[in-house]
Amino acid sequence: MLLAPALAAVLLAAAAARGHDCPKPALHLGPVDAPLAISAFLDPFAPTTFSLWLDLRRLVADHEGAVGVRVVPIGTSMVESLGDTRILRLLLGAGARGRQEAALRVLDRDGRDRLAVRLGDPAARAVLAGELGLRPEDLAAILDDRCLDVAVRAGKAELQRLHQAAGGYLGRPPIFAVGQAAAFEDGPGLERVRGELARETQRIRGNRPPVRPLVVTRRGVSQRLMRPPVQAGMLVGGVGLPHRLVVFAEHDEHPNFSLLAPVLEFRRQNPGVLAVQVIARGTNAGARQLRVRTCVAERLGLQLEYLRILAREGEGARREPRSAAAANFIARLDEAPEAQTCESGEPELERGPGGITALPEGVWLDGAAVGQSDLDALAARLAGADAAQRPLDAVFSAAAPEP
Repeated sequence: MLLAPALAAVLLAAAAARGHDCPKPALHLGPVDAPLAISAFLDPFAPTTFSLWLDLRRLVADHEGAVGVRVVPIGTSMVESLGDTRILRLLLGAGARGRQEAALRVLDRDGRDRLAVRLGDPAARAVLAGELGLRPEDLAAILDDRCLDVAVRAGKAELQRLHQAAGGYLGRPPIFAVGQAAAFEDGPGLERVRGELARETQRIRGNRPPVRPLVVTRRGVSQRLMRPPVQAGMLVGGVGLPHRLVVFAEHDEHPNFSLLAPVLEFRRQNPGVLAVQVIARGTNAGARQLRVRTCVAERLGLQLEYLRILAREGEGARREPRSAAAANFIARLDEAPEAQTCESGEPELERGPGGITALPEGVWLDGAAVGQSDLDALAARLAGADAAQRPLDAVFSAAAPEP
């Protein structure tokens, strides 16, 4: 009778010893030794996790090396299946090999159940490894690595300690801890995280106000000039054209695209004058889908065709379903191999004198916001802009010489 408890004790001790021998993989965004440290406990199976991860990466980039984020994947299911175990191993193992975004993107695209099936099918793993940017043998090693289970349990234990310290008032992930402050909940946009970061910055500086860098302005450069990301989104027309219209949209049915009919007509009548740039704004599912589709269209040389579909040129009202040809074109973009390698994170504005990098809303022509009436009179507006830059053109025009 005494053998069973003794055997159990021996097995537990052996498991503990194996746990101590395991390395401690961790997922990081930004410098590991950054002065401002954030711990982010995320449920990888929640539908908003990838968007939240993109927001965290944007936050790290905004602070230019001063902020580092430790990402702790936490499964919140009462019963953890073998498929869930494999997915958690994949996130940690792929992240340790520099493929953190690729793993999260595949999970967001395939969903929990389909990815679990693919991980359990040896024949499907080779294709999956290619999508993740891993060798098949590396993926097999990740799925067989029991030490990754130890890291998952350690993350759960850490979150339980934070729950106890908060008196049980913490909810479900996402949960964040900034520095030594108490843990808290937050959602998309990370508004509370940003507030806690500001307080932690003040604490580190000894409550001294932050010193704002002196921005040297140049003559003739507006503080409010909007500088679109040059390489972001989809550009129709060359980068050297004299004028550019930038459309920011959160999905491919956004109302801003309904403003483009006079723009397309102007381009037909005036080639080589106006470029059109489409940039997906936001980190929601619709924005990420539009961002990938514009990327694929750019790589395949189908920018003008996709722009016409976004503007619904030759089709009915936006509330009506798309034509079969348009639906087939969009399916072609979604199924293209290039879609697997397109960046789905939100771009930023180029840093200008104002220092603002967040993407604006609306439609912008040469750095100024425009509406439907401006686009309906596009030829006159651009002629006025050109006359302002070359005021003598109105006097010395290209008219025929007098006899």
